[in-house]
Amino acid sequence: MSSGFTRSFREELARVEDRQPCCRTAAMAGLVRTAGTFLIHGGTSEEERYEIRLATPVQAAAKMAYSYFKAFGAEGELVTRREPRLYQRLVYEVHLKGSPAALQALNEMAVLSDNFELQQGIARRLVKKSCCRSAFLRGCLIGSGSANAPQREAHLEISSPHQAFGDDLVRLLQEMDFHPGLRTRRQTIVVYLKGRDEVAGLLALAGAHCAAIEVQEQAVVKEVRSRANRVANCDAANLRRTSTAASRQLEAIATLERSGRLATLPRALREMADLRVQYPYLNLSELAETAGEGLSRSAVNHRLRRLVEAAEQPGAKRARGRIQHPRRTKAAPK
Repeated sequence: MSSGFTRSFREELARVEDRQPCCRTAAMAGLVRTAGTFLIHGGTSEEERYEIRLATPVQAAAKMAYSYFKAFGAEGELVTRREPRLYQRLVYEVHLKGSPAALQALNEMAVLSDNFELQQGIARRLVKKSCCRSAFLRGCLIGSGSANAPQREAHLEISSPHQAFGDDLVRLLQEMDFHPGLRTRRQTIVVYLKGRDEVAGLLALAGAHCAAIEVQEQAVVKEVRSRANRVANCDAANLRRTSTAASRQLEAIATLERSGRLATLPRALREMADLRVQYPYLNLSELAETAGEGLSRSAVNHRLRRLVEAAEQPGAKRARGRIQHPRRTKAAPK
């Protein structure tokens, strides 16, 4: 997956502002589902027993989560760290204690039930309206979405550790006329889309219009390049055929001239031989235009073919200006 393109569309999605409270809740639910961790520790109070952590490489997404929980009265901590792995990118983390306000926010997002049980599927009340469905998918893409660079084959993924979430996400995308697939990779559930129309459609639906246009532009570039390659290959094949045929015709004319038989051929064939020698690189259509006299491409081809046949049959008799093939005699019966 392209980290550059993935980061680009995640940041674009994080800049989308949801005006409706229901959409903000749906977007946060998608983000927490795919980038958040709900921890249960030992302790007597809820703040000691529960903890919420959300990690994302998109700074705007971390600020969005921090502001959302703060609106419920849940105080959290915004931490920045650098990954120890290959790219050592910055990761922004939101740490929240399990206060009643934080648990209430999770309940609103249908992450926790009324009995404080973790809900692994997608609550239907979050995605009743089309705007909320788009917002929820936007949160999922910000949290764990990844995609190939537009120059490569179109492929987009959303990952989660929960099977129920993956199954529900597949159904949700199918209801929105997408064709998702689902697979397990290293104990992680991956929901994916293939094809430029599918990937660009989901990005545009979620609000990443610039990223969607970039994907579609590459589809046009790829088609133009493919068409140009087909035309170039066709032209190259035509040139090879023309060159092979011209070489054969020139060799036949040289053979007829060395044997003295070229002068015995009809005038039309002699003129065509002179024309081919004078213009060895022209194709049949170009020879017809150069010859003038109303000659067609078919007539030029016919005369050149007769020259080749004459060279290949040195013993042929000629009558009335045409090449006459020798008659085949039947074998005497034994």
